[in-house]
Amino acid sequence: MPLLQLNTLSSSSLLGLWRVEETVEQLRTQLLSLRPNHEIPVFKAESRTREWLAARVLAYTLLEKLSAPPLLLHKLETGVPVCSVEGWQVSLTHSGSWVGALVSHSHQVGLDLEMKGDRIPRLAFRFLSEQELNAAAADPEKMHLYWSAKETLYKVYQHRQLFFIENLQLEDFTRQPAGEFAGYVITDTFRRQYTVHYEVHPEFVLTYVVAPLTGRENEPQALGHAI
Repeated sequence: MPLLQLNTLSSSSLLGLWRVEETVEQLRTQLLSLRPNHEIPVFKAESRTREWLAARVLAYTLLEKLSAPPLLLHKLETGVPVCSVEGWQVSLTHSGSWVGALVSHSHQVGLDLEMKGDRIPRLAFRFLSEQELNAAAADPEKMHLYWSAKETLYKVYQHRQLFFIENLQLEDFTRQPAGEFAGYVITDTFRRQYTVHYEVHPEFVLTYVVAPLTGRENEPQALGHAI
């Protein structure tokens, strides 16, 4: 498992990035060595199977580094993965040949990785407000960071569908190779500011949130099978 980077964000929070070069069978073997009898869904595309397996191998590897109990990852009705043991948090991302995982025993987490390209600038009007469009108009990498940040905030919130323009709002910032800016989740019943951390890599951008737990993370949710 060739990690691009392993960031120790705190004594109880780890972020890992992995460029996936293994075959599906190699990844399946790695996953079952970490979690014997783990349920593995069937996908039509082999690339989707590789992403799914790699993200979970990485997440379980990071959880072991934090001495987590042998928990499993489940999926909420919203599609967001959660840990089967209360108090543990996880966020997964994959794009192209890259996967990432962020795990914590002390903080609420969200993570997103986006490959650079022309798709996101072309579709920016669908997810950015007029103010955000103006702030990023001459900077495609900033548009990628804004899209990635909204995906990260969506993952942090977890509990319901959000409209990216109305419910997820971002402040302007001066883009650097790495840094942070403010993001907000705003609904009729909830408002919270988060610090969005970001990194700009040659192939992709990365955003993540590590926020104090609020108690909402353990609200009853409908869970599926281990995913």
